[in-house]
Amino acid sequence: MSDQEKLYKDYPRQIRDFQVLSTMKPSEWTEIELQASHRQMSDLAPWLNEQGTHIHNQIIQEIERRGV
Repeated sequence: MSDQEKLYKDYPRQIRDFQVLSTMKPSEWTEIELQASHRQMSDLAPWLNEQGTHIHNQIIQEIERRGV
């Protein structure tokens, strides 16, 4: 099973709604939530406002911190 398949095998069941996640620090998110949000925000990067860019940067930092 590839890493991509492992990552999304339980998608979307194990991903909380972004409204819920936005009330939490990225350090409290699961790895699948970090990866899925990073992918979505990367796709939307040209249209993110300052707050969205800040959140995306926090997600990237948390992914790097965990070594995911």
